[in-house]
Amino acid sequence: MARRTVTDRWFVSVEVPKLPRGTRLARQTKTFPTEAEAKQYAKEILSDDRKIIAGTLLNGYQPVRRIIPASDLNRWIEKK
Repeated sequence: MARRTVTDRWFVSVEVPKLPRGTRLARQTKTFPTEAEAKQYAKEILSDDRKIIAGTLLNGYQPVRRIIPASDLNRWIEKK
């Protein structure tokens, strides 16, 4: 029987602004295969002044394994 390798997929979840006619989507989430790609995306949208969180998902699905809250986002992005 083949062994499965456990890999984390990174996600960045962003608060979505109000849409026309008062419709509102709470969050838009994108997933990335690497932490570097997730950091780059978060850095690009950080200046939009929206609430952002990031973290890892086990094999790209639930459960969430690690969360980077908005309060730690700048430190996470700058960390090499």
